[in-house]
Amino acid sequence: MALRPALLEALVLVASSPEEQVEWARRYRVGPDEIALMFDDAWRAPRGELTGEDLAGLRAIDAVLDEMSADRAVDHWSEAALAEDAGWERARVLAREILGREGAAPGPLPEIHVIR
Repeated sequence: MALRPALLEALVLVASSPEEQVEWARRYRVGPDEIALMFDDAWRAPRGELTGEDLAGLRAIDAVLDEMSADRAVDHWSEAALAEDAGWERARVLAREILGREGAAPGPLPEIHVIR
């Protein structure tokens, strides 16, 4: 199954290293939560017929990010958390598994346009 471009871009961003994620967030002057928001936007958009392991993996990423959002006891949305938080690492692993199944090579991180 081929993933839509927006979902593929979001997965590439989630799968990237903490260092790449920090660099990306700084480049666009956004917080690390924008990584989760980008995934959420792509995941919630009409996505056609996703099935099997990829669908399960996408649901698992969504669940990890939801758990992080619900947990107010820890700041999951800081630059330090990108490298230290178990939730971010779990989301990374899941995203890399999906990309691997899809045969998608890690590419450049997506560009975004921020309106201020």
